[in-house]
Amino acid sequence: FLYRQVSREVSTRIERGAIERIIFSESPVFYDDGKSILGVFFEKTHRKVIHYGDIPPVFVKALVAAEDKTFFSHSGFDLKAILRAFIVNLKAGKVIQGGSTISQQTAKNIFERERRSYRAKLKELMQALLLERRYSKQEILEMYVNQFFVTGFGSGLQIASQYFFDKNAKDLNLVESAFIAGSVKGPYLYNPFTKKTETEREKARALAKDRKDYVLKNMLELHYITEKEYREAIREAVPFKEGKVTY
Repeated sequence: FLYRQVSREVSTRIERGAIERIIFSESPVFYDDGKSILGVFFEKTHRKVIHYGDIPPVFVKALVAAEDKTFFSHSGFDLKAILRAFIVNLKAGKVIQGGSTISQQTAKNIFERERRSYRAKLKELMQALLLERRYSKQEILEMYVNQFFVTGFGSGLQIASQYFFDKNAKDLNLVESAFIAGSVKGPYLYNPFTKKTETEREKARALAKDRKDYVLKNMLELHYITEKEYREAIREAVPFKEGKVTY
């Protein structure tokens, strides 16, 4: 019954045109002479769209290692992750861990979040199954990398790459990719640019390196990188260089 209800609720919003309007609505840029940028105007979110073919393969691997190790093999949900989260939540007496896949997180962003509850998690799972039936893994991942929050009103990989490293997403290296992939659920924790004191900035940089190293460790375990690449990358600090993302 709930599955039929969810199917009816999302039937129109899951169509390609509807999803593209939600996710791939790039902020319009205005020029005074066709070259000199006057500004970017956006109502809610500043976004620069990136398509799957332009996403660096190293970032795809880093994101899967950070967020959903079985992304390319599951059908929308990871039963083991759900069971682990259920046990944690049962012990806590409330929903504190989700066990969500990238598909579930994408569905949650598209179809609007509900407060944390078991019913909301079940609806999210069903929405993810519907997404997986309609779209390829590459399309779902493309949706996700254009959605995640970065800072202020900015969202998506292109904004993250420009904001944290002052470069185009296609030029991200292993260390930069591992950091962004590891920060998608809480970028404010690792963002030295928003901290007021040097102590706070140093703490953010240290947390950023820890998070980057966590993602690299997962990438090594999944055989996405070599032992040599891993050893070299964990020695590096996250090379923050604040870039301009608004005008």
